[in-house]
Order: sequence, then C-alpha cells, then structure tokens
Amino acid sequence: MKKLPIGVSTFQSIITSGALYVDKTEILYQLIHSSEPKRYFFSRPRRFGKSLTCSTLSSFFSGKKELFTNLWIGQSDYAWQERPVLLFDFSQIDHETPERLVEGLHSALDAHAYAYGLVLKEKLLKAKFAELIRTLGQTIAPVAVIIDEYDKPMVDLVDNLAYAERSRSELKNFYGTLKGADVDAHMHFLFVTGVSKFSKVSLFSDLNNLEDLTNDERAAALVGYTDQEVDFYFTEHIRAFADKRHEEYAQTRQVVKAWYNGYRFTKSNLKVYNPFSLHNCLAKKDLYNYWFSSGTPSFLIKFIEQNPIVAADIETIEGSFFSESNLESFTIDLYYQNYRTLLLQTGYLTFLSDYDPGKRGYRIGYPNEEIRYSITEQIMQFVGGLTPEQFGEFGDRFRKALVADDLGLFCKHLQDFIKLVPHNIRVNREKFYHQIFFMVCVLFGRRPPTEAATEEGFMDLLLEGTTCTFVVEFKKDSTPEVALEQIERKRYWEPYKIVQNKRIVLAGITFNKSETGIDVLLKTKEL
Repeated sequence: MKKLPIGVSTFQSIITSGALYVDKTEILYQLIHSSEPKRYFFSRPRRFGKSLTCSTLSSFFSGKKELFTNLWIGQSDYAWQERPVLLFDFSQIDHETPERLVEGLHSALDAHAYAYGLVLKEKLLKAKFAELIRTLGQTIAPVAVIIDEYDKPMVDLVDNLAYAERSRSELKNFYGTLKGADVDAHMHFLFVTGVSKFSKVSLFSDLNNLEDLTNDERAAALVGYTDQEVDFYFTEHIRAFADKRHEEYAQTRQVVKAWYNGYRFTKSNLKVYNPFSLHNCLAKKDLYNYWFSSGTPSFLIKFIEQNPIVAADIETIEGSFFSESNLESFTIDLYYQNYRTLLLQTGYLTFLSDYDPGKRGYRIGYPNEEIRYSITEQIMQFVGGLTPEQFGEFGDRFRKALVADDLGLFCKHLQDFIKLVPHNIRVNREKFYHQIFFMVCVLFGRRPPTEAATEEGFMDLLLEGTTCTFVVEFKKDSTPEVALEQIERKRYWEPYKIVQNKRIVLAGITFNKSETGIDVLLKTKEL
C-alpha cells in the first residue's frame, strides 16, 4: 500500500519518494499535444491540485522523462524535448504591497535568468520579462511559462482595495508582456492558474488567445479524483479505514463518498473528490472537515456582518439558480459583493444540475457533507451569537432529543435557538425555517432527505429516529393540524409502511415568525 502524498508538494518528490500519484498525464497530453496555440487559464479551489499540476508540467517540459516512465504519457508516442521553463509561484513571491510585488517579480526574473546563465539588461519589468523569453527562445528552445496562484497578490490585499487595484495594474502590465508577437513567437506553452476567475477585462484583456479551461469538459477531471480513480488507487486505504470502523468496505466507501465527493465544475456531470480531505481522512482514518478547517472562509462572516440577510440566503441556498453571467463579471472591486460567485469559485458551493441553456445557468448547492456541515455550524454559531462552548451546549440538547425520538423537545430547543437569531436575518419564508430545522438535524446526528418523493407529491422531510420514522410537513403562520391533514390526505407515509420495521409518526410543524413560536402535532400511524 503506497503512502499517501501528505506534506509532499512537488511532482518530482512524490514520484521519487514512491508516494501515491493519481495519473493525470493523459489529460495533460491532450492539452500539450493540441495543434491550437497552447495558452491556457485554469481556476479551481485551493488545495485541489493546481500547484501539483504546475509542478508536473514543469518536470515534463524540463525533459525529466524518467519521472514519467510508469505513467500514461511515458507509454505514449510523445516526442520528448527539453525546453526552458519559467515557473512563477505567487505564493512564494513577496506581494505584501504593490511596490514589494514589483520587487518580487524583478527578483523572480533575475533568478530564472541566473539559472540559465543569463544577465538581463532591461530595467523595466515588462521589458525584462520580454527579454528573458526572447533570449531563451532564440538560444535554447521556445519557452514554457507556468504561472501558479496568479490572483494571490490581489486576493491577499482585498481588504485594502486601493492596494489590490494597484497590484492588479502591475500584474496586468506584467502579463501584458505575453501579448507581444515577438514574445509569443518564442513561447511554446502558457498555463495560468489560481482560485478566482476574475473578468478577462480586468486582468487578461491583452491575451486574446488565452483559452479558459475552468468550465471546459476537457479539464473536468484535471484536478480532484473521480469515482473510478478512487476505486483504482485508494481501495487498500479505504479497506484499512473500514477495518478501523468495524464496517464492511462498501459502507465505508459510501461514507467517504458522501463526505468528500460532489464537486462539479463543468457542464459535464462528472463529479470529483476533494484530494486534500480524502488524503487526510484515509491517513488518519477519521472523518473530519480537513479542507474546510485548513482555511476557514473568513470572508463568509464578513459578508454576513456587512449584510445580515446573507445568512438567511446561504441557509436556503441549496438548489437555487445561478446565472452563468455572474462568472463573467467578477472583478476585484466586487469581491465582497457577489458572494455566491465567490463561494462557487472557492469551493464552498458547486453545480448541482445540468446546465440550463434556456436560463443560461445552473442549480447550485453544497458539494458534500464536509462543506454542508462546516458552513452550517459556522453560520448557526455566528447568527446565534454563541461561543463555541454555548453552541456545544445547544448541540447536546439537540442530540439527546433526537436520540430519544422526542421531536416535541427538539422543536422546543429549536425555538430557543431561533429566538437568538436577529430579526434582520430571519426571513418571512417557510423555506427559511425548514432549512434551519434541516441544518440542525445535519449538525447533530441526522441527515434527513428533504422533499422526499411519493406517488402523491413531495413531503417536506423524512427523519429517521431511533425507534420510529418521522414523516414531517412544515407550514408557516398556519396550524399543525393543517400540516398533519396534508400528510394524511396525500398519504406521504404510505411508502414507508412496507420498507420500514419502525413505527411511523406523522409530524405537523408550524412556525410563527412574529413570536418565533413552533407548534408540533404528532400522530402515530397505525398500519
């Protein structure tokens, strides 16, 4: 069983150390072997494998064929050629201020020149970059330019928009170097990657031939792992995890999928796993929100502080519509305004549905249990104004009520919590209260399907208790009798009388916004 690549960041170190590498070289071959101008832009969330992709490309173009012997591309017909590689990793270039960014870029260019035995004569940044590419192209071979985390100098300064805008201007000037025909003629390959997909007008307007792979089906599985890859590469690790959990392999495999799969970045219906969380889960043999905890989105709380209604929107965001045009108009000055786009680009939301060509957009929602659980916990703790200790006390009450199948007590605790939610966050929609109920169930031990289908329509929620199954209908500003009557009339309970050995309990639950009151009426269904 190969060791998992935790703490090993470069392609060369993974291969030479014998760590597990999921072979993506067939996809890279298609990009490298293209007859079109090989100029690509690619955005994905943090810690998803973008830097490893850049490192792989760097090793490939440096002619390190021995590293690829056992990989797809090493068995292909590719004609290997060593060429100069200019890799710019903006996580390693000083960018604390716009001035230091320019100094850092000068230092990076000088370091690349030194590595190839060159001394650059030009003093201005853009001219120096052009000189380096031209000289390498003329004296060795056309150059591969790889730019990792292109957006970091702007995103890290987003709380100081004046600095961020100046950094954007410096970067636009730097990247503008690549537009010139005299430079392009000496550039074999260009790959630019980052987290944010800012509008081309704001940064890459000069690079008309830059092909965007972000939502391109060719790159759907370039980073992250598909189900097939998980089954091929990680079976032994999942089996070891299953042994620790005292479960059958299939059970643990399904749990891992629910927690870490679900990311869909293109119009293809292909979904991928978060590699960072999967590696850590299988290494530590424990389910945990590894990716979320490694970089909690502070911008989410900033959104809510600036506009509290955002909390209500995020709590009801599952399945909502997202227009494709939002992806094309995202700029640094709108960073804290278009929060849905930001959540989508940074990996906290994903596409749930196929692309709708009529509406030109998608349905969006949380990709998996890790993100659903983590965001739910963070938002509910924040909007309730609770310390972690106080939130933990609420959690204990909710858990005990769920374990005891005491839905009335559960709703009483929920009513106490909703009273803590500020009035400007509560919205006058049934879905808001429905989602609060659902989120608490998710956090504290139950994962109910919402709007479960029956022959007579959709019930609001099906909740599996310890000794019974609750068939739930919600109403706002109504009575629990009305909700209960709808369950009876539409016979939502009927499919479960056959497949369940538990008793069926019908639950009519109503919410009153003005009094933050919750009324519950329960009825055991005699079968």
